[in-house]
Amino acid sequence: MALNLCLVILFAPNNLFAAEGETEGDNKPVSEIKLLGINLLEANLTSIRQHLNNLGGFLQAKSTIKQTNTDKFFPWSNNRDSYYFQFRYNHAGKVTSVKRLYRPYSILQSNRRSAIQTKDIALELTKRLGQPTSIIRKGWGGTQNYTSYTWQDDKMTIKVDREGSELLGNVFVEYTVTVHDPYEVIDDTGDV
Repeated sequence: MALNLCLVILFAPNNLFAAEGETEGDNKPVSEIKLLGINLLEANLTSIRQHLNNLGGFLQAKSTIKQTNTDKFFPWSNNRDSYYFQFRYNHAGKVTSVKRLYRPYSILQSNRRSAIQTKDIALELTKRLGQPTSIIRKGWGGTQNYTSYTWQDDKMTIKVDREGSELLGNVFVEYTVTVHDPYEVIDDTGDV
């Protein structure tokens, strides 16, 4: 009996996050993922502010209202499982990265008493994107380990990790648009 169990473990499939009925053709490319209904490759500072204002349920941080390089939105009725959404822009107004910081409780509002894990968020993303490009075990200095997940293509990178790279840090998802240069500048003549 123990030998049969061992064989099952040895020949288990490598894709531990395979969703039921999932096939290779069902998954979107990473660059086509939308956050809050926003296509990050096409969005800019004004379109994001307008979209979240029309969507409702988000309060913009007063310190970022006059900023042109960053916006921080706090959800108060929509997406209450998150502390904030922080958008970063280059000087041309294009999105370079977005960070979503989760609260420690469950993303499904269930009565689960355990804190949210990176695997919970990764499973939700796997349903839309397929298997992660990279899975890394993290932990240092004798602390407990946890797993970090990354999806990547030639236009965007999505990373699920914890603050401070430690098990007790809050879980976050960071969307980085790699095709937008963070140092792109529009000069006064209107040329890029």
